[in-house]
Amino acid sequence: MKTKLLGALCAVSLAGPAMAATCTSTSNWGPLGPPGLEVFGHAFGSTGSYLDCYTFTLSGPAVSFGGVIERDPSLWGFDLNQLAIDVTSVSLFSGGITLGKTGSLFDSDSSPWDFTFNGLTAGTYTLAVASSITQEWGIVPGLVGYMGSIATSAPVASPAPEPEALAMMLAGLAGVGAAVRRRRRA
Repeated sequence: MKTKLLGALCAVSLAGPAMAATCTSTSNWGPLGPPGLEVFGHAFGSTGSYLDCYTFTLSGPAVSFGGVIERDPSLWGFDLNQLAIDVTSVSLFSGGITLGKTGSLFDSDSSPWDFTFNGLTAGTYTLAVASSITQEWGIVPGLVGYMGSIATSAPVASPAPEPEALAMMLAGLAGVGAAVRRRRRA
């Protein structure tokens, strides 16, 4: 019994930071459709952990998708004790930013280069990009960073048959039923 309680307390303490994260930079995009498209990014000049927050509103149900790519000179073969970046996650919070904190966590994606968030409704959301900058290099600040984009579109409804198609299907079933009935009598 004590083990279950201890496990539950650990889970709550670990989930706490994900539920209300402090943003290190904020931007307000305003309405983002659907449909909508926004391009974003950040260049860094010093080491540290960052959480960049971008707030937007949706006017109706939507699906959002996008990606983030790292701009890291070490990937180009330079080895000069420079800054290195690691974009660790992209999260979506429902609600805007108040007092430097985001709303409640809607969903998180640990593969930032390709993310999708489904089932969005009208309202305010905050896209949070978490990154870590390591290895001090002061020669060219701002060379390390990330770039990304997010798009929204209206969700595709599951195809429902039109009334005319239902009427034709029922007429066809009635015809098949009549043919089977005739064969049984013969």
